[in-house]
Amino acid sequence: MTSPATTSTEHTKVQYLTKEVTNSDLTAWNEYVKKHKASCAYHLLDFKPIVEQSFGHKALYLAAYDHQQHIVGILPLVHTKSRIFGSYMTSIPYFNYGGPLTDNPSVESQLIQHADRLSKTLGASHIEIRETNPRQNTPSKTDKMSMFLALPDSSDTLWSDIGTKARAQIKKGLKNNLVFKTGKHELLKDFYRVFSINMRDLGTPVYSISFFEHILSSKLDTTLAVQYHEGAPVSCAFLIGYKGCLEIPWASTLRSANKLDSNMVLYWNILKFACNNKYLHFDFGRSSKDAPTFKFKKQWGARPSQLHWHYLLPEGEALPNLNPNNPKLKLIIWCWTKLPLFIANALGPFLARSLP
Repeated sequence: MTSPATTSTEHTKVQYLTKEVTNSDLTAWNEYVKKHKASCAYHLLDFKPIVEQSFGHKALYLAAYDHQQHIVGILPLVHTKSRIFGSYMTSIPYFNYGGPLTDNPSVESQLIQHADRLSKTLGASHIEIRETNPRQNTPSKTDKMSMFLALPDSSDTLWSDIGTKARAQIKKGLKNNLVFKTGKHELLKDFYRVFSINMRDLGTPVYSISFFEHILSSKLDTTLAVQYHEGAPVSCAFLIGYKGCLEIPWASTLRSANKLDSNMVLYWNILKFACNNKYLHFDFGRSSKDAPTFKFKKQWGARPSQLHWHYLLPEGEALPNLNPNNPKLKLIIWCWTKLPLFIANALGPFLARSLP
């Protein structure tokens, strides 16, 4: 169902969706996304109910239509309201990519303007737009990069392509009898066990297990990967495929498994999985430049791609700083690492839903 709130010009009408969309809306939206060369998985309308059901936020998806009622542009948005962190909008939270999708600059401008008016109506302090391209005259952050690897036709070729040091670490890890499995819901409990422990150890509130359950239950191309040592899960990853690219938005290895080189073996097994399933590229996810995770991904031959997170906010306002490097959060993060796991897992989803 669509809201009656609209703005229009002679050729283009922009409307936002405020309730559960119909099947015809889903089909038209996703057809536009899949045909657009610059789209990513997170532009798909499938993520609207995932976010709403998992976090309780209102997802407001703006679409621009031409005079023939054909979609000519979209902008997915999520409105977060938090007693702790305030009210703000993101395109889109919890993932690396979002932003407007259109081939028409005037349509893009109208979508952005409509989003700006909407944020003021809802009392949001700012809008964060996660893009891969720069935007002129817009405050932005450029401290994060994605890392991409072009995949060869076979894992044998990939093995030859990676460096000697990486191969030596993998060989060492393979001697530890690590068992790698891929699947879906049947691996979710083991995935979440490793993931939640690692998030606690990092001082980061964990998402609820239902978030991952909702993604797995969608029609998206998803795979869980879990690695075991002596029957116990020690490494895990959540994989999302789209248009020939396999992305790893979440991965974790228990600190106790570092001596097993389990993380190296995990990524090697995932890259083999990607090659064997004919993916063309692998997205290692985002990292800060020259951070340990950046260097880890670079050793596989991955190339950095700049991320541009743009902000629509009142003139003179400072950019929001909800990240672990914020000095104000250091003590909270340290305290979180000391929590018993059952407490961290109980409190984590409540806080994580408010963080972008």
